[in-house]
Amino acid sequence: MLESFYIYIFYNMFSMIYIYIKLNNLICNYFCLQVLLLGAKVAASATAISPSKEKKAWLILAWVSTVAGNLSLLGSAANLIVCEQALRAHPSYNITFWSHLKFGFPSTLIVTTIGLALVYCYDV
Repeated sequence: MLESFYIYIFYNMFSMIYIYIKLNNLICNYFCLQVLLLGAKVAASATAISPSKEKKAWLILAWVSTVAGNLSLLGSAANLIVCEQALRAHPSYNITFWSHLKFGFPSTLIVTTIGLALVYCYDV
């Protein structure tokens, strides 16, 4: 049952991207990767697809895991650190969850789309 779930994710790249972005912003990046990878289960599932699709799936996961943390203020520890440093430097400057999301949402969509287009054009 679990193995068929991973085959579904690898075949449906957009569902994998959506799941990863959601999980990454709910829990931290490291634990999100652990949930998705689960070691041998994913490796066993990945052998059921062609090598070129497997490489693209890993490239997509790597790209989305790099970019997804920019979506919300809580998506990455770096976002919180920069927010705290900005507040210390200028106490009147306040970055809220919603003010970050106004920039983070469109920029994450744009950068993710550009990266995915490059991955799909990449010939493995």
